[in-house]
Amino acid sequence: MVFPSEAWVAAVVGAVNRHPDLPRALAGLGSDLAAVVEADPPAVPVTLAAWGRHARGRIAEWRLLEDEDEILELAPAYVVRGPYRLWKDLLLRRADPLQAALSGMLQVQGDLEALVRRANYRYVLDQALAKVATEFPDEARR
Repeated sequence: MVFPSEAWVAAVVGAVNRHPDLPRALAGLGSDLAAVVEADPPAVPVTLAAWGRHARGRIAEWRLLEDEDEILELAPAYVVRGPYRLWKDLLLRRADPLQAALSGMLQVQGDLEALVRRANYRYVLDQALAKVATEFPDEARR
C-alpha cells in the first residue's frame, strides 16, 4: 500500500488496534491527534492530513481530512507535522521521532512531555507498521 493513502492509514489503524499493549500506550494521552504530511512534489503533490480519536484503549475513529484547515475546527490534542521525506525516514527507522520532534524537524503541537513519557511504547506502532506492506510514491515512479 502506498504511504500516505487512505488504504495505508486503514491498514495501520487496523494493525495498531489489534496490538494488546495499545490501551496502556494510549492511557493518559489526549483523545485525538492529527498528522500532517507536507507536500513534496511530484511524489506527494499536495499536503495530506489525517485525524484520529481514541477511546477505550483503541483508535475509535479516524479519517483523512479533505482540507488541512479542518484541523482548526477539530482542535485535536496533538498535531504532528512534517515533510514527506521526514515521515518516510521515520517509517523506515532512518530517523528517530523523539529527536526529530526535539530538534523541530517534526513539529508537534500539544503536550510533548506526555508523548515523550510514552516513547517506550514505540514498539506498538513499529510492530503494527511491520505488518503493513508500505510503498513510497517517490520510489514507485522510478
